[in-house]
Amino acid sequence: MFWADVIADKLLKDRKEEKYVIATGITPSGHIHIGNARETLTGDAIYKALKEKADAELIFIADTYDPLRKRYPFLPEEFEEYVGMPLSEIPCPEGCCKSYADHFLNPYLESLDDLGVELKVYKADENYKKGLYDEKIRIALEKRDKIREILNKFRDNPLDDSWFPINVVCEKCKNLKTKVIGYEGEEVYYRCEKCGHEGKVKPYKGKAKLPWRVDWPARWSIFNVSIEPMGKDHAAAGGSYDTGYLIAKEVFNYNPPMKVVYEWIQLKVGDKAIPMSSSKGVVFAVKDWTYVAHPEILRFLILRSKPSKHIDFDMKKIPDLVDEYDRLEEFYFENRDKDLDEDGKEKIRIYEFSTPRIPEKKPFVIPYRFCSIIGQLAYEDNNINMNKVFEILKRNNYNIDEIDEFSLKRLKDRLIMARNWALKYGEKLIIISDDEAKKEFETLKDKQKEWIRYFAERLENVNFDALTIHELIYETAKEIGLNPRDAFQAAYKILLGKKYGPRLGAFLASLGRDFVIKRFSMF
Repeated sequence: MFWADVIADKLLKDRKEEKYVIATGITPSGHIHIGNARETLTGDAIYKALKEKADAELIFIADTYDPLRKRYPFLPEEFEEYVGMPLSEIPCPEGCCKSYADHFLNPYLESLDDLGVELKVYKADENYKKGLYDEKIRIALEKRDKIREILNKFRDNPLDDSWFPINVVCEKCKNLKTKVIGYEGEEVYYRCEKCGHEGKVKPYKGKAKLPWRVDWPARWSIFNVSIEPMGKDHAAAGGSYDTGYLIAKEVFNYNPPMKVVYEWIQLKVGDKAIPMSSSKGVVFAVKDWTYVAHPEILRFLILRSKPSKHIDFDMKKIPDLVDEYDRLEEFYFENRDKDLDEDGKEKIRIYEFSTPRIPEKKPFVIPYRFCSIIGQLAYEDNNINMNKVFEILKRNNYNIDEIDEFSLKRLKDRLIMARNWALKYGEKLIIISDDEAKKEFETLKDKQKEWIRYFAERLENVNFDALTIHELIYETAKEIGLNPRDAFQAAYKILLGKKYGPRLGAFLASLGRDFVIKRFSMF
């Protein structure tokens, strides 16, 4: 059974509500990466499973009122002065958006439409300024002793009696590095630890903010949250969920949401897998995903595994990931109307949840790795020459008459994406010059030279398609007593200047008869 269905069924059993609210969110302090997207897509999968059986809503709360904790490596030196200020009040680092928060948040929200995610967005700064938190702030101040008691259960260094569960936004420097020094009636007295200003304010309508461990349970009760995915750091023993659970029940009189803990997505860098981190610059931004692959491939990467399973993400393995998705899509269209076992049913669900816009019939598919070759060979004048693409496909035994409008659009996109991937992460296809080919030819063994000349002769009289060429490579090598592996290496050497390359039969067919015969006959 698909994991999102299991979670949805458990929630419906354990919690009876008129509407089930799934909450997700992020602090837009830097580039929002695909590790962050795991939370949103996990919430989206639960939402899609729930709404088949009950009224449900998916919300996204952007923590735009959180402070900038430090000047990150990607920020200029002048941003040092903004450390401690709410992200929504800091200027955009590139001058293109309303604020620092919007600069990093907007591209992510725009990408969610491509990912097929439907949700309602709330921004924390707007929530505070509209007064959504006012009642919770009042309760937190009145019950600060209870909150401090709860937090101290999990602290090595207990909070003292002077602690208040609130951070005032300094009226002078707009910083959250403030300390409340008194509370009387509707006003709090505070001192700014950055500029030294002292003052008093009514801590409502955005004049103050609850610290994270109090803010989180407060928002659960504000938005009636039923369930929330969370990183394993929040869910660790003594973490913010444990304290939030108690604060929600004992301070805000709210039944805490069910937690769904997800593991990190680690970015493979060489032989190492490193957890993604915006602050450390170890990221692959969600906004950049469609540069290399369709959105459903990202959904598949994340949703095929249970949230509790960590994911190693290697950009060099994108073709393998797309191949897996293509096989799943083929399975779906061949089996969706059949009576399947549990494993088969789960595969169908994974495809359905990975693919927000399922086509009416099985699309015409060209493997991603092959598209990375075609995309490079057919790229002319800053675009893909589709006439050249069709010629290459026909020589590779594809029936292009089967390409419908949907498949054609997806093929064009995949050609561009796969080319982008190849140029940045994969194999750049650089055909060496005639002069370089002659030099490479001289480095070959005599038997390899003999094969190249013999193969060139035989090419003259065969159909120039991938399958025929593939068979001819093995046939001619065998006839002169050459190991086929040595034949492949010889061909790659005079074409690419190295001992390896794309599948040779398909590659030669893609290059075209005239070029291949000319290159193999020049020695």
